Amino acid sequence: MDAFNAILKRVEQKKENYAAYDFEKLEMSALNTFFDLAQEHDNLENLYMVSVTVPRVFFGLQSNLYLIDPKTEAITWVANSHPGLSNSENEVPDHIKITEAPYQHGHAYVVPIHGKKTPASRILFYSSRDIIGIFEVTQARHLTEAQLFFVQKYVNRIGYNLYNKFLAEQNIQHLKFINNLVADIEHNVIVPNIHYKYYFRKIRKYLNTNKEIESDLDSLLDEVKSQNPNLYARITEILESVIVVNRAMFTDQENIEKHYKHASLFLETLFRPDHFLFGEYILKKAPYYLWEDIIVPQLERYRDRFAQQGIVIDHIIKDHKMSEDLQVKVDKGLIAQVVANFFSNAAKYAKSVVDLSGKRLKRVDCRMSLIEDFFGRGHHGVRFDVFSSGPPINQKDAKHIFDEGFRLVQKESVEGTGHGLHFVKNVVEVHGGIVGHGAEKLGNEFYFVIPV
Repeated sequence: MDAFNAILKRVEQKKENYAAYDFEKLEMSALNTFFDLAQEHDNLENLYMVSVTVPRVFFGLQSNLYLIDPKTEAITWVANSHPGLSNSENEVPDHIKITEAPYQHGHAYVVPIHGKKTPASRILFYSSRDIIGIFEVTQARHLTEAQLFFVQKYVNRIGYNLYNKFLAEQNIQHLKFINNLVADIEHNVIVPNIHYKYYFRKIRKYLNTNKEIESDLDSLLDEVKSQNPNLYARITEILESVIVVNRAMFTDQENIEKHYKHASLFLETLFRPDHFLFGEYILKKAPYYLWEDIIVPQLERYRDRFAQQGIVIDHIIKDHKMSEDLQVKVDKGLIAQVVANFFSNAAKYAKSVVDLSGKRLKRVDCRMSLIEDFFGRGHHGVRFDVFSSGPPINQKDAKHIFDEGFRLVQKESVEGTGHGLHFVKNVVEVHGGIVGHGAEKLGNEFYFVIPV
């Protein structure tokens, strides 16, 4: 309702403005003609020619159109009312300058062309300046103040249309670049990444061969023991070292392979070509057990990070009853990243607190529960919560915690971009769910609910 009232007020202001402008019928016809033809022609060069021919046809005014390079602020002569498009090599007259306000020079009247002040302006024009061009009426000495004012308003229309067409062209270039980038990522990153599976299988084969060699050496020891005790002791020492190294290599190989599987899942999910083609997350849903297939692997992945923070998670896995696991139909890669974001934040922001018994602790917990009829009669939801100890987030900040780029002031010292929870919100909502936060006395709880 507020937006409607604001628009209504603005329309009323415009009505009053045009009454005050008191434009002549021919001037209104010129504005309408420019507007119609600007919509009719998509090509920028056609818009340049429309801009200079309308004043010529309606008022017999000769004019020139100049554009400003947003990077260098160099002025380029792009069109004139006779013969039309200007040669880019034509020299720009010395009196054509970049100014904030119109000015007269001899017989000429020069008006800066302003674009729109929008969030895209900085990206499109690389600076806070909103002047995108210059319009010159070459013989304007005979024009009255009212006619000069009309020229200013006419140039405003040129600016709005130029800006929109510049933005449209840049959007097309961005889309082409993004589509090419996605193809490059798929060709140069994702496909080669699959070959790591082959190397992991080879390493596993070598490690298993090492285990067989250990067994062979152990068998030989029995023969050597009675014949040469000193050699036996030496070989035993070497064999024990080999066993220690082999076991460490097995552990590292398993960890690296787990990391590879997670990284591959996330890469293939995030860089799915359909996301970029349609401009939104396109889900590839399949049935999974939320706890066993998605949550537990992420818990295991973050085990070391939690341990470094003095947080133990063994009780979380042990206490959960697998018989209560709930099946959901989700995009596994995306929901796994939602869970990973919750655990990552818990590892970064968990702080020690004093509980009711006076004991100081740093705690992270999570749980999963069924909420019947959450999405309507017969449509149940599953809720997943992650709690981390620390100062509760106040209500004012909590309202914006899932907003893009928002970060808590007291968290600025912790590395981050403010994007993680916004990503969580987008992914959960595209699954038909909701996200939320709850402040508790000893910490904060983040959760999502998705359909079972």
